[in-house]
Formats: sequence, C-alpha cells, structure tokens
Amino acid sequence: MTRVLYIDDEKTLLTLTQIYLKEEANLDVEIADSADEGLTRLRSEQFDAIISDYDMPDMDGIELLKCVRSENPSIPFIIFTGKGREEVVIEALNNGADFYLQKGGDPKPLFTELAHAVRHLVRRNKAEDSAIQNEKNWTLTRSAIASYIADIESSTKALRDLHTDHPATQDQIRKILDRTNRILGELEPKPHITEK
Repeated sequence: MTRVLYIDDEKTLLTLTQIYLKEEANLDVEIADSADEGLTRLRSEQFDAIISDYDMPDMDGIELLKCVRSENPSIPFIIFTGKGREEVVIEALNNGADFYLQKGGDPKPLFTELAHAVRHLVRRNKAEDSAIQNEKNWTLTRSAIASYIADIESSTKALRDLHTDHPATQDQIRKILDRTNRILGELEPKPHITEK
C-alpha cells in the first residue's frame, strides 16, 4: 500500500483528507500538524509521497520542500494549499514540487485528483528508481562477464602456446577467441537511437 505523509496545520482538514484518502483511495495516510513534526517523521519513517500545505506558522511549504529535497531529492512532493497565487505555484515547482493543487470547491473531485496525483507520482518515482537500479545491475553484469572473458582469453592463449603442433587444437582455440571477441563486442554499450 502506498504510504503518504500529509502535513498541514489545519487539523480538521488533516483528518478529513486522511479519512478520504484511506477510505476512498486506499492510501495509507499518516498526518503531521507542523512542518517540524513532518520532518521528524520523514527522518524516522519510510513514505512513498508527501502532501504539504503551503501556509503554516513554523515553516511554509516551500521551506519544507527545500529541507525535504536536501535529504531526499526524489520523493514525490505535492503542495496542497488554499493559496492560489501564481508566484507560489512557480516557486513551488521551481524548488522541486512535483504537483500543485489548490484547496477549495467540491471535496470529492478535489480529493480524487489528489489521490490520482499521488498514485501517478509514486508509480513514476518507482519506475525511475527501477530503471536506475537495472542500469546499475547491467553495468555490474557487463563488467563481470568482460572479466570472465578476459580470463578465458588468457587461458586460451596460454593453451595455444603450449600446443603449437596440433592444427585441430589451434583451430578450436581460434574459435574460442573469436567467440569471446564477439561476446565482448555485444557487451559494449550501444548509442541510443532516437526516432525522428
């Protein structure tokens, strides 16, 4: 289940949002009623996404966002606020917010959009993490295989030097060396081709 930390100083809205996202969107929502409490929980617990108000007394949502980004640059961060000023939106996005949603209006479509944004951002984040891990794994695998092939080549060359008078042996050694060179060629990173 997706685990979300929602930070807001409006306790009624905290509870209402938590209930809706748990009951209707099947999200595991934990709450914090201040930025400081939110940061404390983020440092001691695992979350898949953060939802934060902008206008809070101890630290605004942008300052909270900057603190979070300095410690966890990839966790999805949503600003969910009653402040609809354009400069707040721009500042939030420029500082690494993944989504911005203004409070107000009919709660059901508002919470539905919020739940959709959380799910989408968490899926995207997990896919990016998976792609990075797969690339790391492939790099390690490619390096290990290249090392094994270098050992095979070395052993094959040593055999060739030992058995210079047997043409059939020399032919098999040439085949082994040729195949190891082909494998090494396949392991070389290929440039990405982009379609026009």
